[in-house]
Amino acid sequence: MKNFVIISIFSLIIFSCKDFKETNTAVESGAQKPVLTNVAYDTITSDLTDSIQIKNIRVGAESTDEKNRFHVSYPNTKFNFINENEEGFAQSYLNEFEKSAIRIDANASAGVDFGQHFEVIEHSPTLMAFLIERYTSYGNNYAEEFFTHMYDLKEKRMLKFSDLFESPKQFSDFVKIIRPKAELDLKKEISKMEYLNQKDKQTMWKNMIELFLEGTAPTDDNYSAFSWDKEGNLTIYFDKYQLASGNFGSQKITLKPKEYEQLIQTKYRALFHFELVEKDAEMKPERPISTKVDCGKVPCIALTFDDGPSVYTDRLLDILKDNNVKATFFVLGKSAKVQRRTLLRTFKEGHQIGNHSWDHKDLTKLGAGSVQRQIENTNEVIREITGSVPSLLRPPYGAINSTVANSAKMPIILWNVDPLDWKDRDADIVAERISKANRNSIILAHDIHKTTIEAIPSVISALKKKGYQLVRVDELFSGIKLNDGEVYRQRK
Repeated sequence: MKNFVIISIFSLIIFSCKDFKETNTAVESGAQKPVLTNVAYDTITSDLTDSIQIKNIRVGAESTDEKNRFHVSYPNTKFNFINENEEGFAQSYLNEFEKSAIRIDANASAGVDFGQHFEVIEHSPTLMAFLIERYTSYGNNYAEEFFTHMYDLKEKRMLKFSDLFESPKQFSDFVKIIRPKAELDLKKEISKMEYLNQKDKQTMWKNMIELFLEGTAPTDDNYSAFSWDKEGNLTIYFDKYQLASGNFGSQKITLKPKEYEQLIQTKYRALFHFELVEKDAEMKPERPISTKVDCGKVPCIALTFDDGPSVYTDRLLDILKDNNVKATFFVLGKSAKVQRRTLLRTFKEGHQIGNHSWDHKDLTKLGAGSVQRQIENTNEVIREITGSVPSLLRPPYGAINSTVANSAKMPIILWNVDPLDWKDRDADIVAERISKANRNSIILAHDIHKTTIEAIPSVISALKKKGYQLVRVDELFSGIKLNDGEVYRQRK
């Protein structure tokens, strides 16, 4: 059912596939697609290295001029069998998109904006699990899908939901717990339909029963998305159209441990009451040391990096440290939540952390409440990790409207130098473009691209030779009051 729905959505999309390939594994236009093998990358080996890191596939510019956008993140671990599966899952999503995107309509009023992000549900010596969210937008409407990838690290295999049970009977017994809760939720939604009389409401539910029973049947396809918290509360995700017509949307049903734990296999029972291996208490944030540069008196340029942290961020931090350069990192909340130690290292080494939204949605397509959640949830994760709340916002794609400006409650930082590092995956070209920056510029770059990281040593050398101080955004605007909701592209 999941595939049917998403294919139906994609079949509505008319999209161009030119300039399509662009991944973290450095595949230039015209080159072969990446082979699904373990990907080598540079990291540090200190205590601040995250054992789960983030890789990305990106299509489309960090600009509102781009109609069509594709932004996917997926995990990279020390286990090859997980990496191969996760990279294959991401690539198949891209392949599915390519097959659905047959041609472009230049007159189309809106493009497609879709992506994939993930959260770490479990990371223990025996099991690793990720909750993957995919969203797609045609116009202003978002549709969401959820998937859970759960790996047995000892057996080196991906588990299905049914593997949690001793027998099919226990799976069926689990469904008997879920169904009454899902039915109650749907009936509550029906009861809110004031335009229907009681008889019509009863008829509506009667007409839904067949789909409801099919969508909740004990199959791995129906229960392919689930997550749990540290208290063992288990949430099952049902996609839009899975249990009812589209106007009911997607559904989430949560069970307390006492409601289901007796059905779980003995060897997996401890899974739902785990303690994280990488405890946050071990990470004690310290305030970064300011370089106290006065950019009102000396020539400055601000280096900024978007979309991280990623698998390449540690290498970038090594380069900046070796060259005594500070920068500003506009991070995604979901990525920061995964690579917590990378973010903490960024903060402790004196770099500025800015807010780049939770999961890189175009904020201009969201309502005020959703925009606020994108910003506030990201601020909260950053605060938990660093002890400091971001003071600057950079909306994804630089997309701003009155809703975004009013919801920001912090200055909005854009840029005046874009080296197109998302498009031209050539370190020399990127370095040349950035090196042309003038005094008081804000440079846009992305620490999700390997070629961008490779360009930075040359950039630092060239700009320092010209007499520029490379600084954080707050240092660039030293002595100038920045107002909440106002847009800044460079120091005037």
